[in-house]
Amino acid sequence: MPEYAILPSSEVSDSDAGKPITVLDLRDSPWVDGPGRTILDCAETIDPTVCRIVVCAFDGGLQDGTSYEEEARRRGLLVERIHERRSLDARVLKQILDLVKKHDADILHSHDFRTDLFGLLAAKLLGKPLVSTVHGWIANTPKGRLSTRLDQVLLRFSSHIISVSDETRRRLGKWAREDRCTVISNALRTEKYHPQKGRGLFRSSNGIEDGEILIANIGRLSPEKGQMPFLEAARVLLEQHDGLRFVLFGTGPDQCLLEDFVDQHDMGEAVIFAGYRTDMDQIYNEIDLVVQSSYTEGMPNVILEALLMEVPVIATSVGGTGEVVKDGETGILIPPGEHASLVNAISDFVRQRNRFADMARRGRSDVLDRFDHRRRVERLVSVYRAHAGLPQGGR
Repeated sequence: MPEYAILPSSEVSDSDAGKPITVLDLRDSPWVDGPGRTILDCAETIDPTVCRIVVCAFDGGLQDGTSYEEEARRRGLLVERIHERRSLDARVLKQILDLVKKHDADILHSHDFRTDLFGLLAAKLLGKPLVSTVHGWIANTPKGRLSTRLDQVLLRFSSHIISVSDETRRRLGKWAREDRCTVISNALRTEKYHPQKGRGLFRSSNGIEDGEILIANIGRLSPEKGQMPFLEAARVLLEQHDGLRFVLFGTGPDQCLLEDFVDQHDMGEAVIFAGYRTDMDQIYNEIDLVVQSSYTEGMPNVILEALLMEVPVIATSVGGTGEVVKDGETGILIPPGEHASLVNAISDFVRQRNRFADMARRGRSDVLDRFDHRRRVERLVSVYRAHAGLPQGGR
């Protein structure tokens, strides 16, 4: 059972007592990625007597649903599947309208372009407020760039926008009115993270020796995550240093491209493609360094996780990363796309392991202080209360 982040019993008077705020939480992505875990963590830890979250998962045309839906059900959450056959399926709107009525929803909450679109249409038709969270945008293709621009236009009509970082808020610019936008940073359920360094199953099953340095890149294998500069740096570093191993955790459209690069440069013995793992909380204890090489980020959960596990971090200074990593104090920031800068930073790590370990320990303390999940949920509930027409003290 989760420890609820909101404990209303001491705050809500008898006159305020009543049914909880019901939120229809709409998400299009199939992945249990950073945004997905953030959404599900909040749904799981909000006290159900205060807010009732209905997780609505677009099925992407998959008969058995998505990994995101499966994880929501595994956690025991209230889940509704939204069926679709194509990208802009008008029947999606009909299903959302029916779900609002079925659950007597007070608020719709959207998280991406298509849920912003269908959520806005449903909200306007039914006279309900729409809260939209901006986790960041992926614009690798002309279609992606177009949907990003259209999404920014749609956001102007949301009742309220939640941005996951100050930098994401800045990128919204004119598309978000100051009085309708709140920055609520991603946060983790910190009680789940326990640093206990040592050799474990991942190292032993992959033939990684105790003295070898394991350097990890964690995230979807996709252009915006910048894994190619990571591998380009790895190629140079393998010529300069002995005892290095590199691992990429994740799957995605760039996997074949990245595997081809590794094969072409005869790096197969030093580079591991580990796929998507559900046991990262254990594997972090076996990793020596996390490298985030992204070109764009909202608020990177991987960096929060790594620091909570006291794993040193080298990261590109994009999105909300600089709001987590204090350069030279809790980690190292480098420009995106510059594999030479990455080579130098990783070489510094190899030569100065103790310095980086000190930064990681400071990073854990800083994340515990500034990125607590309970505070995130409290701020989210405050937004819900405001748009349900309720005082902040309780319903």
